[in-house]
Amino acid sequence: MAISKISQYTLWALMAVSLVFVGVFFFGGFVEGTEGTPTAEPIITNVILRWSYILLIITVAILIVFQLVLIITNLQALKRMGIVLGIAAVLIFVSYQLADDTLINLIMYTGPDNVPGTLQIVGTTLIFTYILGILAIVSILYSAIANIFK
Repeated sequence: MAISKISQYTLWALMAVSLVFVGVFFFGGFVEGTEGTPTAEPIITNVILRWSYILLIITVAILIVFQLVLIITNLQALKRMGIVLGIAAVLIFVSYQLADDTLINLIMYTGPDNVPGTLQIVGTTLIFTYILGILAIVSILYSAIANIFK
């Protein structure tokens, strides 16, 4: 059996299991005591969260394996990956330098998350996301404008 057939059947099986979980999530009822409240919790919430973690782990593992195979078979890809990782490191460093770790004055909140370290990481992540979003928009506009002149 060809690898494309195996991957196609695997994807269909994963999609079927996911659809069953989503169906039970929306139509399977709620945890006792939460029905009819604004915070009604479906019975299968923990199961569907674990399923999404499993799918994420499988995806990341496959991504890493294929990237390692690509690097081993093509040394030019290693150079490109190094450039991409270098650019990502620079963007993360810039984001970290722009992020603020000043405590937020939250009324009636004494939780563990309002600390400088957590605020610095969250700020870095937000700024990095903004930079990537802006770069995506600029690249889309550039390609659209470049195609007009070609």
